[in-house]
Amino acid sequence: MADVDNTFTSSKLINISQCHSSYGKNNQLAKPKLDRWKDLNNAIIDWMNNDAIEETSVRIAEQNNFQFYDKIQKAILSDLFSRFRTIYPKRDIEFNHDFPIKEINKEINGEEYALTTYFTYEFIDQGSSEFIKLKTAFDPEPELLDRAIISKLKAENEDFYTASIEREDLEEIELVDNPDEIINQHFDILENFLNNRQARNQGELCSRGCDMASRCGQFPLINIDKLTNRIREVKISKTNTVKLQNCERRAAWNVQYGIPREDYIEYESESSGTKFHKYSQEMLVNNNNFTSDEDIERFNKISENEEVITREKLFSKYRELIEKLKPYSNLSITKSEFNLGFTIVADGRGLKNGEVVDKKVASVFMGRADLVGRADGTPIIIELKTRPELPEDFLEAQLYALGASKLLSVNEIKILHIYLPDEDSSIKERIFSESELVEAEKKYESLAIKSASWVPFNALSPAYNIGDWCEFCEFKSTCLENR
Repeated sequence: MADVDNTFTSSKLINISQCHSSYGKNNQLAKPKLDRWKDLNNAIIDWMNNDAIEETSVRIAEQNNFQFYDKIQKAILSDLFSRFRTIYPKRDIEFNHDFPIKEINKEINGEEYALTTYFTYEFIDQGSSEFIKLKTAFDPEPELLDRAIISKLKAENEDFYTASIEREDLEEIELVDNPDEIINQHFDILENFLNNRQARNQGELCSRGCDMASRCGQFPLINIDKLTNRIREVKISKTNTVKLQNCERRAAWNVQYGIPREDYIEYESESSGTKFHKYSQEMLVNNNNFTSDEDIERFNKISENEEVITREKLFSKYRELIEKLKPYSNLSITKSEFNLGFTIVADGRGLKNGEVVDKKVASVFMGRADLVGRADGTPIIIELKTRPELPEDFLEAQLYALGASKLLSVNEIKILHIYLPDEDSSIKERIFSESELVEAEKKYESLAIKSASWVPFNALSPAYNIGDWCEFCEFKSTCLENR
């Protein structure tokens, strides 16, 4: 068996395949859903191992594991716990909860490495085993590597299931026909990482699932030189930054506590705004000829699969966009969907042995700029809006300007917001030099003080602020019930 530091799970390898800098030491990054998963798992273990009557064993399990949470999260956990008991009622059989594993080993550079899939439980009855993965996410499908390892190592007396809490179902894990091919592909990813470790590769992972966002350099430290594992961390997206400015509770419930949204909708198709961004980025990045009539006509070619009315509307907006860009000489656009932001540390609150204590907290503010490049040698960030101007756009400009200035070590950044609604297109240019950057830093330091004050496990600790935004809040009903 490989040393524990030489074992790699599917999720770890997926992250590594996107960016080598995503691999690093554990930190105190806020992961509310994972925290609840851990305490749900502990409650299940307590319940399974308690021979008392059902009502008593459930009550003791909840008391032992949910006591430090606020009433909202206690209710979430109790519901998840109830769902599991429905999916998998208690039986008098052997119960292994020490994270049983299946792994494939290979020697690389003279060392033993392992690709591993973990299970939450193993239930053993008369020589047969059921391996269970506990999943609280809406999509419980195991990753391809997990399924390949299971397919490769499955014995006749073994069955593998996902306990899908959201779906309230026990789902058999689907096997694959080519496990060796899949496993070898993932060993290739690992070997490439070990032998050819690359610098960070900014992308969707930065804001979505990377634990190293505050440490890799993409979101530079503003007011300290180094982060330690004693500092608690919170990742705050551009969208949640706007919410934080208006109402701490709304931002905190998204960022710190992961309270389930009341208005979750899974969109089946792209909006026209999303399409416009996609096509415009494809046209403009690394294209020094984008103002020519011949190149502008190319837009119709790349959008030819759209319906006629949609394509005409998109093309009209694109021509307006080019007209707005023409005055900028020597404009070179080099990247799209580029992650920009920074990390600010403030005095805040944390937990130690169940008690609230003073603690340093790092808030990682981040967003993805539509287009970035240079105009006459000055860094330029371009945001495309298919709506009219909003006051929050200035906060976005400050975020990008401060992030870019620290990332590039420059003292001047140009931010363009180009507004292309159905009527009255316009452009807003902001130049951030030293004084404007200082102002931006002060603004975000004030926001970091707010996010640092949120007490872990207590979703009622952030203050709420009633305003027009309440009408569109994704937690409107839950918030009203807990004021």
